[in-house]
Amino acid sequence: MEKILKNNQKLEIRKARVEDAVDLNEMLKTIILETEHFGLEPEEFHITDEEQTHTIGMYSQAPNAILLVAVLDGKIVGNLSFRAGSLKKFAHTGEFGVQVLKDYWNMGIGKELLNYLVNWGKENEHIQKISLRVRTDNTNAIHVYKKLGFEEEGILRNEMMCNGVLYDLMYMGLLV
Repeated sequence: MEKILKNNQKLEIRKARVEDAVDLNEMLKTIILETEHFGLEPEEFHITDEEQTHTIGMYSQAPNAILLVAVLDGKIVGNLSFRAGSLKKFAHTGEFGVQVLKDYWNMGIGKELLNYLVNWGKENEHIQKISLRVRTDNTNAIHVYKKLGFEEEGILRNEMMCNGVLYDLMYMGLLV
């Protein structure tokens, strides 16, 4: 899917390919340093390029999972991963994570990744619900999620700790 952004740049949203592994890893390593909203600390990121290649392959073969990249001028600037449960009772619902490099925030890239996911979920016979967890102080993200139809389902108190500070997470869901 291609989309023209507000600044007239052409954004490509597509499923990740095995040849994206190295660039995807570099992007993730950068994002970890740019924001506390990512679930890993910099020293916890140990995914090798080979492991990322394997992960991309697994996502591409799963009927209820998808791994997307956002490409701008040939560079991966964002990604989204969604995976539903592996057990039959939970194979219809899953959680996603979305990341965009800080230099590309507020350009609509995260929203476009989410639009792709929601449309994919609606067309996927296996998926009935898409969920996420977001820090309650991440008001910009919460606004986007609500605009796309996600609803608050609960607050997870003191769920995330960053630099010794505890944060609440909001659990949100969208029935597709």
